[in-house]
Amino acid sequence: MKKYALLRYCLVFLAIVLPYFTAAAFHGTEMVLAERKPDMEEYLPILVFSQISPDMKKETIKAQTVIARSNIQRRIGEGKNLAEILWENENAGEVWRYFFTEKNQIYQQSAKETGGQVLTYEGKVKLTPWHKISAGKTRSGAEAFHDEAYTYLKSADSSGDKKSPDYMKVVEIPAGQLSGELKIKKRDSAGYVTELMVGETLLEGESFASGMGLESANFSLQKKDDTYYLRVRGSGHGVGFSQFGGNEMAKNGSNAEEILKKYFPEMELKEKYSKSE
Repeated sequence: MKKYALLRYCLVFLAIVLPYFTAAAFHGTEMVLAERKPDMEEYLPILVFSQISPDMKKETIKAQTVIARSNIQRRIGEGKNLAEILWENENAGEVWRYFFTEKNQIYQQSAKETGGQVLTYEGKVKLTPWHKISAGKTRSGAEAFHDEAYTYLKSADSSGDKKSPDYMKVVEIPAGQLSGELKIKKRDSAGYVTELMVGETLLEGESFASGMGLESANFSLQKKDDTYYLRVRGSGHGVGFSQFGGNEMAKNGSNAEEILKKYFPEMELKEKYSKSE
């Protein structure tokens, strides 16, 4: 039975992806993207696999599935077609692993059990962000993105994240690697660095974290001799759904709907969504 299931999964994958490569060789990617119209629910389990570990609780994976579906619907509403969205997926390695993991059925079950569900705000699908581990509290969208359009993304307590073995890491940066003294200038209400100085240069917190390879922009620093020691908390931008925090809720009996309500209190879970609404 497993062999037949694996064959079926592979055929689904080939039906989605292989036509792009073969047709693109003859007609170009633009024509292929315009003509090929794969079904979102068919591809969704593979996409969610690339976003969240199968070792997470099923209710956590279901929550991530709703988030992924919401983001796809949002981009379709912005004028993207599904083929373009699939084409832009950068997790090809994760996609291939999907077909060889024994736990891949949980993603199909999650897609089926949440069939059609999306998160909306004022009747419309919006950006629905997620990250792996918060610093104990998720961020306000308006603060993180410096845009009042994201006020619907409220900060939420996620103290369960502190139980993660990856909650905190210490990163060492030789002072000579920087062009001047490193100082934190400003943080947001969740403790994430939004502005810092390197010598006379003002930098944005997320950009600095990304450039230095830090797991998140929530960090404190201490200089000793010629080395800066950064205590980095969490993993990711800290906005929206924290996978580890959500999984702690699932371990304590919360279902996907309750998890999503915790992290997106201003948003509504819709059973079926039509962009004409």
